[in-house]
Amino acid sequence: MNTISRRESLLSLAAGGLLALPAPAGTKRTASVDVEKLPIQDPAFNVRTLGRLQGDLSGKRVFAYRQGRVFGLEPGNGPSLSSYGRLMYRTEGCTVRSARLRNDDAIEERTRNWLFYKDVQTGAYIDSYLNPYTLQRVPVPTFRAGITGGVIGTRGPELIASFPMESTVFDTPLLLEWNFVGDRAWIYRHAFTRWKESSSGTFRTEMTLDCWVCRVADVADGGLGHIPNAYSWTSQTQWQSWLKMDNHPGAMLWRHDGVVVSAIDELPVEFVARTRALLPEHFDTAL
Repeated sequence: MNTISRRESLLSLAAGGLLALPAPAGTKRTASVDVEKLPIQDPAFNVRTLGRLQGDLSGKRVFAYRQGRVFGLEPGNGPSLSSYGRLMYRTEGCTVRSARLRNDDAIEERTRNWLFYKDVQTGAYIDSYLNPYTLQRVPVPTFRAGITGGVIGTRGPELIASFPMESTVFDTPLLLEWNFVGDRAWIYRHAFTRWKESSSGTFRTEMTLDCWVCRVADVADGGLGHIPNAYSWTSQTQWQSWLKMDNHPGAMLWRHDGVVVSAIDELPVEFVARTRALLPEHFDTAL
């Protein structure tokens, strides 16, 4: 029962419960913040904001936990709705991140990412999957990201990755997209990215949309190393290679929601247990 309560309390933030976020000690009241004075057209300000949303610029190690859903989309000439879109599986993952602000206003960070897949109906972790499109059962890998960190500067991110990658956010002024509603800020970033997958040797493309919802007062408070926020990530991409569907028409739609926490014991117990069983180094090895 405690595990379910912890998971639900985490995800309630990403599901729209940001109004319940406690204001950090010493935070100015939102009414005192003039959003017109926020330098949202300054790339250096956007770099610092992105770093404070994703991690903690004090150098503290944090854990960005997320849960999500993955859909398959198979367009055609008038298919049934059940054939057009399918909820294929759920996901649960984490990014361990440490970051620091350099003297040149760039952010240097180190990360470790992993992701598990779960059954849609039961929520149980799965090691094999009956593909509804091919009717073949395939093994399900544990995802480990090949990106281990990098530098975020005013000309965008420079990633440390184990594979070639290009993106529309590389070598371009880092300007986030801002929207203010009352005392809240919606901060967006979108990208179109292509990379060469090491396991298959093929190129993959995807569109991603990140969104952080937070208090305007927390953005304006430069003394906060981390800006509390509810995070969502939406992606449209090709079929995953382990599904063995490279020549199949259609695409995948991903949605992740999550929060940043400061300690392992704030993560769901079953997620921590599975990580320690399959990837014991991911929590304990230095970044």
